[in-house]
Amino acid sequence: MDSATSTNPIDWTFETARVRARLVGEGDCELYRALYTDPAVMAQIGVVMSVAESAGVFEKVCRYNGEWPMRARYWRLSDQVSDNAVGILSIIRDVNDPRLIELGLMFLPRWQGLGIGLNVSGKIVDMLMNNRWNLDAGVVIARHAAVNVRVGRLGVALGFENVAPGGDAMTGWRMTRAEWLARRVP
Repeated sequence: MDSATSTNPIDWTFETARVRARLVGEGDCELYRALYTDPAVMAQIGVVMSVAESAGVFEKVCRYNGEWPMRARYWRLSDQVSDNAVGILSIIRDVNDPRLIELGLMFLPRWQGLGIGLNVSGKIVDMLMNNRWNLDAGVVIARHAAVNVRVGRLGVALGFENVAPGGDAMTGWRMTRAEWLARRVP
């Protein structure tokens, strides 16, 4: 089933031992701006946005969170203890192959390098591969700047296959549903 109805709404929230996640909403514009306009954060991701650019893209993000069929979802990640924002998580379906889902993750600088990425990534991939939201994910991919070795270690720890090794500016990771479920069998 690939639809949400008023009698059976999809609950997009989730929790891990370290974070709570809910869909990004209008009140999260400052978090979005803080991430996408920060040169230190964007050095590992892409071009730094201006405040105006980030506000325009944020409006689209909020619209995407309400669309069905689902094209993309963006979550606000909050610390379990303090409820302070720690970052944003996204999943984006490939237009040509909706079973292919790209995972994106960004943390505010003070929350980087604390192991939260592994905690959150493992949870979201598990939910996608176990079809929590009826998306029928077959493959999850992730991309990052090749110089971002922390994210590379995260891919290795989760058992993803490195599909773009070498000296390229970007590198990618790939996990199929069959591979993920086989890794999760006790």
